[in-house]
Amino acid sequence: MNLTKSSYLKFLQCPKALWLYKFRPELKPKETDPALQRRFDEGYYVESFAYQLFPGGVNAEEDDDLAKTISNTTRLLQEKPPAIFQAAVSSGGLFCKSDIIVYNAKSKKWDIYEVKSSTGVKDVHLPDLAFQKLCFEQAGVAIGRTYLVHINNEYVRQGEIAPDQLLTITNITWEVDELLPDTRLNIKDAQKVYALKAEPQARILKQCSSPYECDFIEYCWKDVPPESIYDLAGKLSEENISLLLDQGIIKLKDIPEAMVTSARARRHYQAVKTDQIHIDKQAIKEELSQLKYPLYFLDYETFSPAVPLFDGWRPYQPITFQYSLHVQTAPGAPLVHHSFLAKEWQDPSEALAKELRKVIGKKGSVIVWNMSFEKARNSELGERCPEYEAFFNSLNERIVDLMLVFKKGYYVHRGFEGSASLKCVLPVLVPKLSYEELNISEGGTASESWREMIDPETTKAESNAIYNDLLQYCELDTKAMVEILGKLQAL
Repeated sequence: MNLTKSSYLKFLQCPKALWLYKFRPELKPKETDPALQRRFDEGYYVESFAYQLFPGGVNAEEDDDLAKTISNTTRLLQEKPPAIFQAAVSSGGLFCKSDIIVYNAKSKKWDIYEVKSSTGVKDVHLPDLAFQKLCFEQAGVAIGRTYLVHINNEYVRQGEIAPDQLLTITNITWEVDELLPDTRLNIKDAQKVYALKAEPQARILKQCSSPYECDFIEYCWKDVPPESIYDLAGKLSEENISLLLDQGIIKLKDIPEAMVTSARARRHYQAVKTDQIHIDKQAIKEELSQLKYPLYFLDYETFSPAVPLFDGWRPYQPITFQYSLHVQTAPGAPLVHHSFLAKEWQDPSEALAKELRKVIGKKGSVIVWNMSFEKARNSELGERCPEYEAFFNSLNERIVDLMLVFKKGYYVHRGFEGSASLKCVLPVLVPKLSYEELNISEGGTASESWREMIDPETTKAESNAIYNDLLQYCELDTKAMVEILGKLQAL
């Protein structure tokens, strides 16, 4: 079995993952995580613009036929077109496929251009390119320079996408070449893992989710108990985790108290160790005393594409496409719900701002969960829609962050798992409300679903179904805040 670029990167993250990848592939998740699939799809889309930077380039890829792709590459290397896309080589137990290679007539070598949807060069990109360079050279292809093609986050769309402005090419030849000696040694070590008959052991530290989440987490973590040392709020350092494992400590409650240093971690630790709920009623009362009726419970949903959808937008700039708003005019008064969800393939900013101003008055508190997010959206909407700038500035002046009660430790329950997120607090305080029964249950899926909903190629029936799912999801966010506030007020 050839060592591929992706399997080599798995080895660098965790040798055990490489062994499992070869010998126990059935342990991988049956379905790709939607958020991960979105990153893949976005990467392919960015690649399509990168190809446009190299006119006359020829694609060597032949669907899923690797042998044919390698054969095409061999032929194209002789023909020397301006560029080869998805060039693939295999030699000496190594296989790789490069996004773009370009023949440099001056150096008489091929330059590699790796395409990433990031906004700059990251450390993880270097071993990726180092492996590609060695793989090509082992196959007899002389490689010169190595480049990273990545997103220019200063680009602003006006009309059709301009690939030469959307993308930036960075020469990272020196950094990649410096890594080559280590890469040669690592490749030998990785090939030794392939030769192992028994599953290698691996101490669980932070490699399971860094730089990427491993496919085999569920298998490797099967014996890790709930409320383990890995779950402490704020997370322990790898050094401290190693010290605890050396002592046979795996449960959070058994961590030596001296090792728990931050206030947030101490609150979580004490809640688990004592199994007691900490409630500072006076502090909660003071926090809630700033509320002024009518109360407006507000939540936004956004989509942040690498390639801007509309004119005037930058890469990854969040597009606010939906809100849910529950309004309570006085204590005990019935709730009124308002919502907005953009349905067309166009910038939703002005339509959303117009509708929101109709239903939020000039007085009263605007209640959110994690105000830095909503405040940033308000500021952006004000800048994008100058007519509504004063309105959005007013909202920011009146925002009250309900999350702070939990973030500041005024209410601590072990069931929060050390977090102050809405999805951790809600099941404990209001178990009757649940995201689990919804077709859309988290923000990443909501974001991608909106993109699918407004796509002209999506059928009307599919679009309507997504529309209803998004309305239910966002409404639950604000309904959850209403219920949690009620629980706090009842204290």
